Formats: sequence, structure tokens, C-alpha cells
Amino acid sequence: MHFLICFRQARSLDSAGIKGIHYRMETIDILVLANLVTFYAMFLGRTVLLYKRGVKVWVIGTSAKKPLEIILENILFPVLIIWSVFVILTALHIKLPGILSRYLIGNERTKYVGIVLCFAGLVIFLFALISFGKAWRIGIDEKNSHELITSGMFKYSRNPIFLFMDLFFTGIMLVYPNIPCIAMAVGAIIGIHLQIKREEKFLEGKFGEQYREYKKQARRYL
Repeated sequence: MHFLICFRQARSLDSAGIKGIHYRMETIDILVLANLVTFYAMFLGRTVLLYKRGVKVWVIGTSAKKPLEIILENILFPVLIIWSVFVILTALHIKLPGILSRYLIGNERTKYVGIVLCFAGLVIFLFALISFGKAWRIGIDEKNSHELITSGMFKYSRNPIFLFMDLFFTGIMLVYPNIPCIAMAVGAIIGIHLQIKREEKFLEGKFGEQYREYKKQARRYL
């Protein structure tokens, strides 16, 4: 059965022969928005909490030297905000250009696969934040020294935060396969991979053999 939570706003233009326009939110849209709100609550909550404890979490741009590195680090948050706006607009059924086949767009199973990926990503994100502890940073922190974290979620993935982001972007793309969501998902996944390569180079230079051994024990993603 197809469950709908509807927010309907209709207007009739009888003189022009135009039928009423209906705006409706489905259950899947509510789940998407719940995912998005949960992510920002965890992300901002943890960041603010550490900031109050005197930990400088936001270090984006402090390690970038080459033009591509500067772009990668400084474009992340603006793209995330723009992407979030598009997701919200789509969830509210404000029309955006569609793409892909009718089969994929109309396939309810594909949408729920996307939601499962989002929820799975949030679980990974939560446990990654717990594993990070006070070492949680946004960007590469060259100024502060902390031990290499290999426990918790980092026992299974060297980059659980980035793994979460890949799952989240992919999940939203499956739920809303429109041009903005697809373009941003593909661009974000490529950008994330390039950023991972940068961080791996930094960590290998900092921790040497310890990090090389860790790479043998845990995969880059999962």
C-alpha cells in the first residue's frame, strides 16, 4: 500500500482550463528530511560541543597549498549547503528537472534502497564521531598532534566519515534522481575520493610505518 502524507494546496484556473495544482509529501520525503535533520544535528552538535571545550574543529583550508587542494577544501561546505537546499526543495515537491528513465524514477524499491543507504550512513557517522572523540576535525589539522585512531569504526574503515558521505549522497540520488542531485552526488563522490588521497598522504607522512600497517588492516572505505 502506498502511504501518503499530503500537504495539498490547490488552485483552479477555470477560465484558462488549467487543472488544480497539488503539492504533496510522501512518506519517503519525510524520511529524507528526517535523515537530513539528524545529520545536521549530529554534525553541528558535536562541532559546537568540542568548540566549547576549547577544541578547534574547523581547520578547513589551513593545510591546502596547491590550487586544487584549496578548491577541494573550501568548496565542501558551500556545496553541502546548496545540495541540502535542493534536497529540501525536492522533498517539498517543488518541481526540478527530471532525468533517467521512468522505470528508475517510478521504482519505489529504488527509493527505499536510497533511504536504507542514508540511515546506514548516519549510523556509521554516529559511531565514527564517537570513535573520533576530541580528535574530530573538519579538514586536515597539521598544527595539532594526536594519536592515530584505529579503534571503533576505524577498525573497519579508514575513512568512516567519508564513507557516510558517499552513502548519503548516493542514497539521496536514488530517492530523487533529478539533475541537481545526480550532478552533486557524482561531483561530491569524486571530490571526496581526492580529499581522501590527500589525507592518506598526510597521515602516512605523519605516522609513517604505523599508518602503513594500519592500511593493511582496514580498507579505505569498507
